[in-house]
Amino acid sequence: MAVLGGLLASAILKVLQANFIHDLEGMKMTLESVAALLNDAERRSIEEEAVRLWLKRLKDAMYAIEDMMDEIEAGTKPAASKVCF
Repeated sequence: MAVLGGLLASAILKVLQANFIHDLEGMKMTLESVAALLNDAERRSIEEEAVRLWLKRLKDAMYAIEDMMDEIEAGTKPAASKVCF
């Protein structure tokens, strides 16, 4: 009975991880789009200081989110030497 419970838990964790990784990939694509938009806006706003400040704050936030997502993604990948499931 314990073996069956372990197998069920393992299957559930695999599904949850797959969904999480899919969502994470979607968020990364969104971040790439935001980065491209910010770069374009930066070129267009060379002469406006208020826009430069706004872009700097958005870029800082984007980089912080990107770093956090990289850390989360690194934690979801099983190590090569051991298999989690």
